[in-house]
Amino acid sequence: MEQTQLTLDEVLDHLKNRPATTSTYRVAEGVIDALPLTEAPHMRVMNDAETQELADYLGTPASSLQGTLKVFDAQCSSCERRVTFLDFAKSAVDLGRHSKDGLRDVLTGRNGAWLTIRGRDGGRPVHCAQCGSDVPRVKMNGSYSEYSSSSYAYA
Repeated sequence: MEQTQLTLDEVLDHLKNRPATTSTYRVAEGVIDALPLTEAPHMRVMNDAETQELADYLGTPASSLQGTLKVFDAQCSSCERRVTFLDFAKSAVDLGRHSKDGLRDVLTGRNGAWLTIRGRDGGRPVHCAQCGSDVPRVKMNGSYSEYSSSSYAYA
């Protein structure tokens, strides 16, 4: 994760001119809420059971997770499990991109706001938390968000 804090203008520039590789950046307060990508029509709000499943994985109470958790609406093509934030979190930890403690600190708001920006490399792989199969990637006009909360998002 990059420690440099990006402004909204810098984030918008990265979204127009994608970096070579997908990277996670610390962003200034309010940047995630200002991004139009977090309200894409294919996003859905996670239900209480899905939020609890993520909280259990991260070892924190569900009430400590910041903001409304949203995720793109899709199912695993192998086991038909509905995709949740857990799939992204578990994949990131399993692939060594983030630590479980680090994700917990970000999703509870204890470590500021962060944004993963999909690079020209096509983004990071995501695997179903239940069966391990690849999760399909959504593409909408080259710009999309796969998940968001008030403190962490993917664009």
